[in-house]
Amino acid sequence: MEFKEIVAPSIRELFVQQMTGMILSGQLRPGDRLPTERELADGMKISKSAVHDGIRELHRLGFLDVVSRRGVTVADYAQTGTLDTLLAIMHYHGGQLDAKTCRSILQVRYYLEGPAFEALAECRTEEDLAKLEELYRQAEEASREGVYPFADAMFRYHRTVAFLSGNSITPLILNAFAPVSREFWRAYIEAFGIPSCLERLRGFTGCIRSGEGRRASGLLLEGLREFERRTERTGFIRVN
Repeated sequence: MEFKEIVAPSIRELFVQQMTGMILSGQLRPGDRLPTERELADGMKISKSAVHDGIRELHRLGFLDVVSRRGVTVADYAQTGTLDTLLAIMHYHGGQLDAKTCRSILQVRYYLEGPAFEALAECRTEEDLAKLEELYRQAEEASREGVYPFADAMFRYHRTVAFLSGNSITPLILNAFAPVSREFWRAYIEAFGIPSCLERLRGFTGCIRSGEGRRASGLLLEGLREFERRTERTGFIRVN
């Protein structure tokens, strides 16, 4: 049996955790001005360097605006945040996504992947179809290994559809969301079951083969909407 090393968080990490919690709980609101670094350090009984480094990290995460000579204010992270902001929010909620955030992610997935299915169905080649068949075969094998390997296979199938569609940016966006996407597919598989997910993959390939791009896009939307309904009933999906 192997025991993992226990590592205590640093003072800077604890500062970031506390400030993130105050922002996400609404104690600190967008536009609120923070005290100076010295005032924060004195009030929290920590070093000024820990506060300085923590503020830089919170700025990187999209939670704070830092403007020279104007001080530090709480950012409107919903508008200015990045993928790192989303991951920080998930971490704050204990690895869960609330229904509203989940719904937003599902909408983004459809906006990105729906056109990719339609474009690939229109420009498909035999080589493209052979690639999708191979990815389906890999998904079948992965499904026998467990949910996580199967989730990886699902992610690869959808990313490949985007790549084969000819759009060079969509795969990069999907890769940027890879940690979230893989956990999404895990939750999706647990919601619908492996046989249903394999059937849907087979349906996508069949639609692309027959040039029915809108039907493939509709199949995607149908699955995403049903998943959204299920997450709304539970309120959260777990993503860790």
